[in-house]
Amino acid sequence: MTARIARRTFLAGCTAGFALPAPGLAERTGIMCQFEPEEAAARKVLATAREAGFRRAQIFFPWDRATGSFLRGLPRWIASEDLRAEVLSAYVNCTAPGVVLMSTRAADFDRAIDFGAELGVRHMTAWTGGYGGDLMTADARNLAPEASDAIRRFLEPRLQRMADNHLALALETYITLTCPDAPSLRRLLDKLPQFVGAVLDPPNMTPIKRYGERDLVMREMLRVLEGRIGVVHLKDFRLAQDGRSYELPGPLAGEMNYELFLKGVEGLPGDTPVIAEHVKPEEFGATRRRLVAACKASHLP
Repeated sequence: MTARIARRTFLAGCTAGFALPAPGLAERTGIMCQFEPEEAAARKVLATAREAGFRRAQIFFPWDRATGSFLRGLPRWIASEDLRAEVLSAYVNCTAPGVVLMSTRAADFDRAIDFGAELGVRHMTAWTGGYGGDLMTADARNLAPEASDAIRRFLEPRLQRMADNHLALALETYITLTCPDAPSLRRLLDKLPQFVGAVLDPPNMTPIKRYGERDLVMREMLRVLEGRIGVVHLKDFRLAQDGRSYELPGPLAGEMNYELFLKGVEGLPGDTPVIAEHVKPEEFGATRRRLVAACKASHLP
C-alpha cells in the first residue's frame, strides 16, 4: 500500500500556484499558537498573534480535551483574525500510541486527519515517539529497529486517509526518541510515502556529544533530509548545566548559529511552513521583530 500511495499526486491541486513568487522568509514565518481547547483562550492567543504581525500559524491544543463544539468553532476564530493555519499539531506517539506524551491519543490522531481537512491545513505534525513515559527521558528500546518498525505499523493504515484529505505529515523527533537524529529519521522516511516528511528542528536532532560541532551537524541535517523536510521549527538551544541535556528557549535566545540556519531554510521550497515556537504570547511581537531583523542581517527577504 505504501508504494501505491507514494505514487499518488495528491498535491497536484496546488501546482497552479507554483508560478507565483514565493514570499520572503520573514513574511512567511508563522507562530506556534498553543492554547487550551476553549473559545476564550483560543481567541486571545490568535488575536495576539495577529497583533504581533504574524499571518501564519501552527495550531496546538490538548486533543484529549477538545470537544466537538470547540473544533467546529476554531476555523471561524482563526479566520476572524485573518490568520492562515498552515500546520495542525497532532502529537501522537507513533512508536507506542498507548503512551500518551502530549495529550494526543491514537483516536485523537484519527480525528485530526478529518479535522485538518476541515481546517484547510496542508500539514500535520506527530512525534516519532518512544516507549518512555516522558519526552525528555531516554529509553534504550527507542534505539532498536523494532521501534522504527512500530512507527510504520501505526502510520500505514492511516496513510490513504491522509492522502485522500490532501494532508502531508511531518514527523518530529528528539534526541531521546525513536529516530533521534537526521540519518535515522531519513532511513525511516525512505520506507514511507513522499508526503511523510520531517520537522527540521536542529536542537531536537543534535546529539549531546556533538553539541560542540553543532554547525556541522546542522549542515549534515539539511543535506541528509533534503527533499523530505515538511515543516521547519524555529527555536534555539544551549547545553544545560548538567552537560547531559538541553535548555530550549525561543528563537535567537540560545547558542544556535541562526545566520547559518536561516540561510538553509531560505533554500527550501517556498511553500514549506516555517514556525517559530517556544514563545509565550506576550513575547510574540518581540520575537517577530528579532526574526525580521535576523533575516535582514543575513540579507534574506
